[in-house]
Amino acid sequence: MDSNTTIERRMSDTATTIEGVFLYDEQYLMPTGQAPAAQSLDLLAALHRARGAIERERAVRAELRAIGADWLEFGKMHWQGERLQPVSLLRTYSPPSWAAAYCSHRFWECDTRLKRASLSGVPWLWTVIDAPHEHDSAVPEQALAARRMFEMLAARGVGSGMTICLAAPASNHGVAMHFLARQADLQWATQDRIAAALLFGVCLHEFISKHTLPVAANQLAAGMSAVQARIADCVQRGFSDKEVARSLALSRHAVDYHLRALRQRFNVRNRVQLAQAIGGMAA
Repeated sequence: MDSNTTIERRMSDTATTIEGVFLYDEQYLMPTGQAPAAQSLDLLAALHRARGAIERERAVRAELRAIGADWLEFGKMHWQGERLQPVSLLRTYSPPSWAAAYCSHRFWECDTRLKRASLSGVPWLWTVIDAPHEHDSAVPEQALAARRMFEMLAARGVGSGMTICLAAPASNHGVAMHFLARQADLQWATQDRIAAALLFGVCLHEFISKHTLPVAANQLAAGMSAVQARIADCVQRGFSDKEVARSLALSRHAVDYHLRALRQRFNVRNRVQLAQAIGGMAA
C-alpha cells in the first residue's frame, strides 16, 4: 500500500463535539485561495500550494519529522483568566484516539503543559515521567488527573514533548501546540529544533486562521458529514459545482450526490434556495 492510500484511509470524514470542544480533521479545512504574502515562510507557502488535504498532511508530517516530533496536538484556546479552555482541536496529527480522550476526560483542567507554557510565554519541555510531578500538589484531584493524563499519553507511545502557547494580540484567544515524541528523554529538543517548532506553529496557525474558510461547525456539522458541511459552506459562498469539486478535491459526481442530499435535508428545490437555507442556519 502506498503512502497516499495510507493517508487517505487514515483520514476520517467526520467532525464532532465533545465536552464543548470541536474536533476536526485536516480535510475539514477549506483554503480560501488567497495567497500569503510574497515573503511568507516556506511551510506557509507549501500549505497554500498544496492540492488538497493529503498534500497538506504530507507537508506537515515532513516538518514534524524535521523537528524530531512524531505527533502534534494543535488546538484553538480561550483564556479565562489564567485558565485555558479549548475551543477546537485538529486531531489529524495527534496520537490515535487521543483528542477524543483528552476532551472526554476534560484534561485541560489539569494539563500541566498548558499552565507552564502559557504562564511563562516560552516553550516548555517535558517528559511523561517528570511532568506529572510538577503539577500543583495543593489540588490532589488535579494532580491525580494530570498523572492519569500522562499515563494515557505514555500508553500511546509518547515519551516526551514540547509545548508552545501563542496568544493572539489584543484577544483572549490563542493556540496551544504540543509536539510529541516517542523518545523518552529530551535530547531531540535542541535549540535549533525549538526555533523550528516556533516557526512551524506560527505558519500553521496563520494558515488555519487566515487562509481557510470558517465553517459554521457546530450548526452545520450536526447531522452532516464533514464533506457535506464543507459543500454547504461552498454553496453559501456562491461556488459553482466545478469550484466546489476543485476546492475539496472531489469528483463532479460526488459533488452532485452530496448536493442532492443537502437539498433533501433542507427540503429545497434548487441551489438558490439551498444557499438561502444554509445562510439562515449559519446565522
